[in-house]
Amino acid sequence: MERPVPLTQNFLRKSLLFVALAAVPVLLPLAARADMDEVMSSSIVQSANAALKAALRSHDTTAQARPIGETERPLKTPGLPTGATYQLDFSMAKSEGNTGHSNGLPGGFDGLLAYGFSPHLRVQAADYTFQEYPLGFDTGTVPVYLQGLGPAIGTQNLAQFPIDVTTRNNIVVLQAQNLFTIAGKLPIVITPTYLARNGSIGGGSDLIQIENNGFPAIVHFRSVQYYLVAVTLPVLSTSKFFGTLTVAPQWNVNLTGVQTTNHAQLFELAYLEYRPLKNATLFFQPSRLVNNLPSDQTPMYIPTFIYGASYKFNKYSFMQLVASTGTPSNRSQLGITALTFQQIPTTLPPPASIVAPTIAGLKATQIQLEFGVGSPSVIPL
Repeated sequence: MERPVPLTQNFLRKSLLFVALAAVPVLLPLAARADMDEVMSSSIVQSANAALKAALRSHDTTAQARPIGETERPLKTPGLPTGATYQLDFSMAKSEGNTGHSNGLPGGFDGLLAYGFSPHLRVQAADYTFQEYPLGFDTGTVPVYLQGLGPAIGTQNLAQFPIDVTTRNNIVVLQAQNLFTIAGKLPIVITPTYLARNGSIGGGSDLIQIENNGFPAIVHFRSVQYYLVAVTLPVLSTSKFFGTLTVAPQWNVNLTGVQTTNHAQLFELAYLEYRPLKNATLFFQPSRLVNNLPSDQTPMYIPTFIYGASYKFNKYSFMQLVASTGTPSNRSQLGITALTFQQIPTTLPPPASIVAPTIAGLKATQIQLEFGVGSPSVIPL
């Protein structure tokens, strides 16, 4: 015969379950982290690639023999673009995979303004908007805990209540690009960079409560600032193919939230493009992204893959289609792994602020379509 459950215990379990459901829209404002890879690629790598292409073309020209009687053509000084340059675009995107919610994303606008003082020195400021939605974030069954008690008091299936955790990120990048030539043959670009980001989640702010080592912590989940020093060098250059490798040590400007690490972390990105037509480019970018947001005690390492195509209609307009995906390699689980109540609820409905999720790794896969004016950055923002 089944043992009856005491009324107070039954009421407590129902109350805790109700709180969990009520808290989900507020406490799940999290998103995946492949977006930083795209920003770093666009803001750091693409300008460096343009300079390296010009430098390599110059060296190729000097090495070629001229037909007898042909006059020598003057060489264009290789280097970074000089004078003012710009880019302005808007993008649409959709998430792919099991997100537990609508795949529509809000889209966004991006702008970049740069000035080259010489072929060897260029400064630029850019503002990027990213949208994303995490895979498998609110589609699993997680244990429910009461603060101070060891065993779980129940479980909650998040998939029964799809929640909007669509994230809109704003990222500002300030940088100075410097072109150097080693031994007169190997051009490299060194780019000191300052990067600041913030975001809104589910249409609200990025301020959330999380569980950290058994205690609640309130953090700005999408707000962080980094210093980087990127070094980009060419590894392949032909009439149809071009490739570079970029490494960039990065530091947190300051520790916020539950972060405990701000020593240098190494971001790595390989870039390969194929040009089947004069105005068309196919590209592929494998990378190792390092992310250390306020909810991360230690940095998250994310192998990321970005691939797609761009097409220039004319000198001033272009379109691009890009797919991107990234999964953390040093996190064994994805999304929310548990819900913890900070106190016993005494009212119905109980306040959502007493519940804190435990957060593991985050993954996203998305497709973006971009239209813009200026020069395409190869990666849509």
